[in-house]
Amino acid sequence: MLDVGLLGAMSKLDPRVLLEGNQLFQEFKGSLTENYVATELHDKHFDELYYWSSEGIAEIDFVISTHQSIFPLEVKAGISKQKKSLLVYEQKFSKSENPPPVLSRTTLRNFAHEAAIVNYPLYAISLFPRFKA
Repeated sequence: MLDVGLLGAMSKLDPRVLLEGNQLFQEFKGSLTENYVATELHDKHFDELYYWSSEGIAEIDFVISTHQSIFPLEVKAGISKQKKSLLVYEQKFSKSENPPPVLSRTTLRNFAHEAAIVNYPLYAISLFPRFKA
């Protein structure tokens, strides 16, 4: 869906689930957050959004091709600093012909740049992929 509100309505999710943050919301908020990011990326004219997984070990929510580079983007619904999937992706593609110039994650945390990983706050995901390592 190109609208998180429509996604919530189509899922027939009771609004109290979102407002009260019960267990069902804990399971569903990742999907809502990924949908929000997909909408923001689509609004930036990234019409083709790709996903990557490594046979059950790791998964990257979005892989964006732009500026003659490929940018992996991991989406976290909370404040997680987890980066296992990004590190697996980097290990697999760092020696390729076109290694990722930066590994990106979006969370509820503020902007941060730690080694090759840039964290974008969810409210500023429209700036992706502005920063490079």
